[in-house]
Amino acid sequence: MKSTLPALLLLLPVAVPAAAPSARFTADLKSFIHGETVAPATKAPPPRVTAAVSTAAGVPVDAPVEDFFRALADALKAREGVRMLPRLAEQFAMADVPEGHQASEFFVMGVNQVPGPTEIVIQSVEAKGVARLARVEFRYPNATKVKTFKFDAAGKLLGSDLFTLKRVHGDDDGSDSHG
Repeated sequence: MKSTLPALLLLLPVAVPAAAPSARFTADLKSFIHGETVAPATKAPPPRVTAAVSTAAGVPVDAPVEDFFRALADALKAREGVRMLPRLAEQFAMADVPEGHQASEFFVMGVNQVPGPTEIVIQSVEAKGVARLARVEFRYPNATKVKTFKFDAAGKLLGSDLFTLKRVHGDDDGSDSHG
């Protein structure tokens, strides 16, 4: 019996993948051992062009802010949100981040999934204490969206309304939907 058990354990990894894909088996095994897991977000196809970054006429150039948006344009094109992590401040925050998660995780997911603009135009940069607020136009073929970004003194992003979180599943918002 001692030699039969190890042989069965060796056969199990060979037999199980034939019945189910190994990635799914691994995810299910992780869920079984550690509880429910969040499925990794898929990346959207990259935009056709890297967004051109510029500062509007009459607005003084803020090099760290412009560098941030050039890096963002490159990350959007490559669908590599992790490239932006070094440019986020430790205090980076977003509204409505679920407990147990970090805002930076959602920023990375956003970069990997949102449509890429054709142009990013910095409309203004103003000092607010030690922070700087930038109002920026994201220009798309059929629309222009104005977003606000808050940077610390080192030029790292503290917060932005570029991405918003919306609850997709569940009905635990406190409302009574049953009539």
